[in-house]
Amino acid sequence: MTTSSLTNHRRAAPGPTFLALAAAVVTLWLVTIATLGANGFFNVAPSAPPVQTLTAMLLPPALFLLLLRIPQVHEAVLAIHPVWLAAVHGLRILGAGFLFVYAFGHLPGLFAHTAGWGDVLVAVLAPFVAARLALDPHFLRSSWHLGFHALGLLDFAGAVLSGLIARGTLPLLGLSESTAALGALPLALIPCFAVPLWICLHIAAIVQIRDARRRHRQGEDDVTGDALASL
Repeated sequence: MTTSSLTNHRRAAPGPTFLALAAAVVTLWLVTIATLGANGFFNVAPSAPPVQTLTAMLLPPALFLLLLRIPQVHEAVLAIHPVWLAAVHGLRILGAGFLFVYAFGHLPGLFAHTAGWGDVLVAVLAPFVAARLALDPHFLRSSWHLGFHALGLLDFAGAVLSGLIARGTLPLLGLSESTAALGALPLALIPCFAVPLWICLHIAAIVQIRDARRRHRQGEDDVTGDALASL
C-alpha cells in the first residue's frame, strides 16, 4: 500500500445503530445533568471544593477512554469525519457568555476572562481547521491539527484552574470570589455537560490523528520495502 493510498483512505461512516445509540446516550446524559442541576445538585458552599461539578466534568471523558478499548467503539470513532470533529468546536463561542455573566457581577473576573476568551479563540479557529481538513487530507496528521485540539484541552484546564483559584479552593492568590452561578441552570450545563462532551470530541480527534500517523508510517515502510525488493 502506498503512502498516497493510505492518506486518502476513508473508513465507512458509523452505522445507524451506532449513531442512534450515541444520540440516545448523549440525550440521556443531558437530561440527567439538567435534572441534577434543577435540583441544586451542583450548588456547593463557597468554602467547599466543587466536587460534584469536577466529577461531572471528568467522569465522562474517563469512561470514554475506557470505551475506546473496545474495538468496535474504536473503529466507529475512527470513522467519524474529522471535519465534523473540528467544526463542532465553533459552538464554543457560547463560552463568551461567561464574559457577559461577569459583566453583571456574577462570576469572578479571573475565571470569566480565562474561560471566556479561551473558548472564543478555539471557536474562531475551528472553521479554519475544518476547512483545511476538507481541502487537504494530509492535514489530518499534521502538528497544526494536533495543536488545535491540544489548545482546546488546554483551554479547559486553564478554565478549571482559574475557577479553583478564583473561588479560593486553591489559595494561590488569596482570592475568595463566588462561582455559584456555575452551579445553577442554565450555566451549569456548560461545565457539567458541554465541556466533558467537547473533551470527548477532542479525544476522538486525537485518536484519529494517531491512527493517521500510524498508517502514514506503515505506508512509508511499505514503499521502502518495495524499493529494496526491486534492487
